[in-house]
Amino acid sequence: MCVVAPVLEGEPAVGHDGPVEVRRAFTSGRPAAVRDALAAARATGAAQVHLQFELFLYHGASGLPVTVAALAHHRRAGAPLTLTMHQVVDPAKVTAEYTRMHRIGVPPVAARAAIAGVQRALPRLASTTIVHEPAFERLVPGAVVVPHGIEVPEPGSREGARERLGVTGDALVAMSFGFVAPYKGLETVLTAATMTQEDVQVVVAGGTHPRLAAQGDDYEERLIATYGHRARFTGFVPDADVADWFRAADVLCLNYPEPHASSGPLALALAHRTPMVLSPRLAEVIGVPALSVGGRGEAADWAARLDALAADGGALAALRGRTDALAADRTWPAVARRHAALYEAVDDAALPAPTAPAAPESQEVTDERSTDPADHAVA
Repeated sequence: MCVVAPVLEGEPAVGHDGPVEVRRAFTSGRPAAVRDALAAARATGAAQVHLQFELFLYHGASGLPVTVAALAHHRRAGAPLTLTMHQVVDPAKVTAEYTRMHRIGVPPVAARAAIAGVQRALPRLASTTIVHEPAFERLVPGAVVVPHGIEVPEPGSREGARERLGVTGDALVAMSFGFVAPYKGLETVLTAATMTQEDVQVVVAGGTHPRLAAQGDDYEERLIATYGHRARFTGFVPDADVADWFRAADVLCLNYPEPHASSGPLALALAHRTPMVLSPRLAEVIGVPALSVGGRGEAADWAARLDALAADGGALAALRGRTDALAADRTWPAVARRHAALYEAVDDAALPAPTAPAAPESQEVTDERSTDPADHAVA
């Protein structure tokens, strides 16, 4: 397997991560980033290419026409392409409030048209398209649902993790994890923290989203100024501390008002068996109503749910059981098997139709196509 990755200062142009070759062949932020990534993938000679795509992951809005043209060229000149759309947006949800929350600098009507156009165009240029959650399937024509994989971490001690992180006392530790950004609905959970009657400690583990930092947005500072008396803000969490935070937390709070991608913190919580409470909309998107905070997902609903979990250990244990059930088919081995099956189907579909009678039994016929995902390039 070869992974085509962005150029990073100090990293070699070609390296290895175990058995995986890593070629750094495109520059993030440039309109031609996807074009260059696909060209590098074709240069490997791989039997298949898998493009991991997210809006604005490679470039800004100006790069979208170049990306569509690059995929069209690859369809004509390259190996079969599997496309994973990590971010899927319901165009009907793109309102003025949505563009404000996501800091999108164009009118809602323009954003709706652009998002809808990309989500229609890109799947037409791929052999198969993957989305991570059931609710996204209807928004992407012909998409297949394959959940985001989760790691199986080494076991660790909750008490040791709390000691290393300075988490003391018997309060229910309710955590938000990841980049601090408006689309996570943090204000609602933080307001709930000011309304709880039980002993609840809210932790915001993570630093400012890079896009906000680049724009000079002081969103995180404003949250700290408003809620710092009631919540702990950790700032950026080093990789070495991620597992400790998920062991130390009693519950992960995910309050996305309008989810547009599979949540990385959700995957980490599943891996570490950290119970979760979700916004009603996120619970709907991933198909687990039992994990919803309930009501309309307002601050009072979050406060009531956190109070109930703090007062009743049995309720927290039941929540952990529901979280574990969700993790069952999301381990990386299970997800890898589903990807391998898709690659095989793409391979079979790419074979030309037979134009001659089958060879007689005495003639040796070999099929050199590989169905091992390790032989397929990933862009």
